[in-house]
Amino acid sequence: MCDPKEENHPLSPGPHTFTSPTKNLTFEYIILHPPTHQPNRPPPPPPPPPSSKDLIVIQCPAWGIGSRYLQTGLAPLLELDPEKGQKTPYTLLFFHPRGTDNSSRPRSSTEMSSMPHLASDLDDLREHLHLLRFPVLMGHSNGGAIVLGYAEMHPTRVSKLILLNHQLIGLRDRAVSSSSSSSSSSSSSAAATSAALKDDDDDDDEDDLQDKDLTQHPSPSTKKKTPNPKPTTDKSFTASVQSRWSLYFYNPAVYVPSLLAAIGTRIMPIWCYRSVYGCDENQELQHPQQMITGLERVRAKTLVISGRDDLICGLKIAERSKEGIPDSKMIVYDRCGHFPWIEREKRFFKDIREFLALRS
Repeated sequence: MCDPKEENHPLSPGPHTFTSPTKNLTFEYIILHPPTHQPNRPPPPPPPPPSSKDLIVIQCPAWGIGSRYLQTGLAPLLELDPEKGQKTPYTLLFFHPRGTDNSSRPRSSTEMSSMPHLASDLDDLREHLHLLRFPVLMGHSNGGAIVLGYAEMHPTRVSKLILLNHQLIGLRDRAVSSSSSSSSSSSSSAAATSAALKDDDDDDDEDDLQDKDLTQHPSPSTKKKTPNPKPTTDKSFTASVQSRWSLYFYNPAVYVPSLLAAIGTRIMPIWCYRSVYGCDENQELQHPQQMITGLERVRAKTLVISGRDDLICGLKIAERSKEGIPDSKMIVYDRCGHFPWIEREKRFFKDIREFLALRS
């Protein structure tokens, strides 16, 4: 643990909250530090005071899944990697967007767009941490859209940007794999997803808002066969999401249990889901293409990671981002869906560490 005098430091381990005076919103973030002692190993030297130099800020998605799955999945980054010359451990900060856990909801659900609303909140975090710029900003899925939006809005305030199977608001690619190398379970899910998405194209706006799962959580069958196709409570929404996780993996039989264990018993708030996708997907943005046209504004050194078998955020998104961001590198994993740290764990952390070791 940190020295007692540091326990109120904004980078001390555990949950923190702060309030944005200009927005009248409270935000929560969670700090993870490396464990101070591991079984069967000698006690380590006393940890240094919290430092922003080795800070990785991780934006969790805004639709209600929270950060626990990321805390669990990205925990290996807390371990030192002497081979890369790493002498001090990374500090992981998980930022909760509006409406998630102890981050407050805005006055209106129309103030939940990934960009500019949620992206702008990262600048409140930066000011709270007294940073000139974020050393590393990382986001997965919808969290990736949020950090990308921030890097476009504030090009000089991000040194490194990591986009993991990210969304790109204004470009939808719910890719369906047709590769014969896919597992039978993935292939059958893909075919069913294709049918479900075709049905979804015929829905009216109200249906689209009520069942936004088909954008970020495609149904494994047609709506009539899906339990609770239009959930109205947090509990029924959570059950609906949990029934669809198999579509997020190349090999769901092997890897879905790992994701479920990482998520835990969380109940996901349907308000968050309806609000963020109500803004992002229903053309309530004043400039729906702003994130695509703003790619060239990013000045951060950027790593784009995608899974070739990701049915949720397809390769076109990664390719368009790589094309538009000047200093960017794209890595695509074969036999991998939406969660690369689960399906391609060794390769994923190797690639992340190599990128982190680069000079900004």
